[in-house]
Amino acid sequence: MQATRVHSSPARGPARLSSESLQALQAALPALYASSETGDPAGAFLSVVSELIPGESHGVVVREQSQERRQVALRPASVDHERLLPAFFAHFSEFAPSDYRKLTGSGEALALSDFIATPSLHRLAIYGDYYRPIGVADDLSVNLRRGEDVICVAVLRRKRGFRRDERDLFNALCPHFRQAWSLSRMIRDLRRKAEAAPIPVREWVPDPLEQGLGLTAREAEVLMWVAQGKTNPEVGGILGIRPYTVRTHLERIFAKLGVETRHAAGLKAIQVLGLP
Repeated sequence: MQATRVHSSPARGPARLSSESLQALQAALPALYASSETGDPAGAFLSVVSELIPGESHGVVVREQSQERRQVALRPASVDHERLLPAFFAHFSEFAPSDYRKLTGSGEALALSDFIATPSLHRLAIYGDYYRPIGVADDLSVNLRRGEDVICVAVLRRKRGFRRDERDLFNALCPHFRQAWSLSRMIRDLRRKAEAAPIPVREWVPDPLEQGLGLTAREAEVLMWVAQGKTNPEVGGILGIRPYTVRTHLERIFAKLGVETRHAAGLKAIQVLGLP
């Protein structure tokens, strides 16, 4: 198919950013890396690109093969554009930059106009069913891979053509996109493991509380369980005494420690017992 052949070689050469582009890049990076904590790198990528590279529309597609899902973010997020997205994916085999990337493994910024002339583009179903209805004539995109997962960030324009400095800035963003994405996935995985891990039981004994705080054996037992967040009824059930008796012990403990709340008493106990 004509759509799968390179129409013209993409512009190449080392990225030489202007001082203005370097300043814009530097200003965008803090928000980009902050997205690693929030877990929304796609939204951050969209915000950064829409601010740095002008276009009528901007989009981010995240395909997580392991999760068997695709996430799409658009700006502006018009109802018509979202409605037409299935047509883009249905005719994706006609998206010429994709074929070039498969052959070369390149993730650099590539545009439709790098590969196919306007008359040929207008004969394609992807143009008739997707690009033409949203009023787009050119599409500049970068691809980032992490294992089997892929993120595509795109800038859509009504007119064909993208400047060299715009491509260089887009390419300069790619390593930062990749790093922020990797950090976000790492933090997400760590949080999932932490949530799934069983909470260890504190291996405390009351004896240090007797010696360190001058408590009786029973008072030390009560305070040890209070320090672990137990309520009076729970402590009473563990020790086989009534909640009223637990409260009486706590009043004596408060007086001996010079505190007024169970929280403050618990903190003193933790200082003596130490973290497990």
